[in-house]
Amino acid sequence: MNNFQGNIKTMLNLAHQRTDEARLELAGMLADTFLDENARLNLREQELVNELIDQLLQNGNQSPALRAKLVEKFADLTRMPRKIALSVVTGDIKEAGPVLTNSKTLLDDDFLTVIRTQSRDHAAAIAQRQSINEAVADALVVTGDLRVMRLVAENLGAHLGQKAIDVLTDAARFTATLRESVMKRPEMKPETAAKLYWWVSQDLRRYALKQFNIDGGQIEKSLAKTIEEMLGFHHLDKNNDKIMEQVADWLEERQALSSRILPQVLRLGHFRLFNILLARLTHTDLFLMDTIINESGGRGLAVVCRSLGIDKAGFVSMFLLSRGARAGEQVVHPRELSFALAAFDKLSISLAHDLLHSWKENPGYLLDRQANELALEA
Repeated sequence: MNNFQGNIKTMLNLAHQRTDEARLELAGMLADTFLDENARLNLREQELVNELIDQLLQNGNQSPALRAKLVEKFADLTRMPRKIALSVVTGDIKEAGPVLTNSKTLLDDDFLTVIRTQSRDHAAAIAQRQSINEAVADALVVTGDLRVMRLVAENLGAHLGQKAIDVLTDAARFTATLRESVMKRPEMKPETAAKLYWWVSQDLRRYALKQFNIDGGQIEKSLAKTIEEMLGFHHLDKNNDKIMEQVADWLEERQALSSRILPQVLRLGHFRLFNILLARLTHTDLFLMDTIINESGGRGLAVVCRSLGIDKAGFVSMFLLSRGARAGEQVVHPRELSFALAAFDKLSISLAHDLLHSWKENPGYLLDRQANELALEA
């Protein structure tokens, strides 16, 4: 006769009593049954145990103290009966947390229900489980809670599908604490790593290049997408020099500042950032660069583009796009474009460097059109 059979009458008697003391004594006896490695219950005994648990839990949710004692009785939380575990995990996180993290009797559907109906602390406890399947991981990351997302990203026992990886990657772009753990997830693929590439540190970019063999084309596409997202995020700040300087800093820190990104910046309507980036690329004072860009006829911009090695097609694109910054009429007259092209054609790279150097030394020289025309004709 096993312990359960010997105690069955006592347990049935306790089950019919309505006091917390009786329930606690019954919980202790049931715990002894579940935690007994040698216990072997037949089908009828298992059914009886479930009936006893139902009796135990009647109105039990009305008593937080009883829930706490139930947890205490089951020292091995992994083997707590599912019905008892369910009564605990919807309660205070102090008792629910260890059960959610360690229980081996709760089902994935139970975790999904808890994530949907309980607090973020409950979700965080689930995120620390030794093993998490894709459906549960999906539900955890779409909570949008950064602590829960970080716990999932750092949990190598979590099995992440593409949905979870995409959600974490999107969040990691604007959340520094997620970037390393997301980039180093075993489920990360080259195309997804490329999306995150420009948002992470230099060390992580080196890791990504080595780990995923990301090619140059992917990096260029990723940069264009990243710039679009970054400038979209700062759409309302496009005329705020301080914030645009910070965007320029962000690009410089990632060694992404080059003349190749200038047309995209203009197409997105960020004219102040365009001037700031040109000033940095040419090591020119921003006020002077503003004067150069605003100079009618496009000669100033022609000099800057030539000095940076930008070809004629690139110059035409930037000249036309940059005129969108002008107040009032923004259409470029054909004669203005013709003058600008003529100036560009007359310039050599060395002459452009000389003119730009002269303007830096003596900004007033920039306004002397006759002197500039003579230089172009020389």
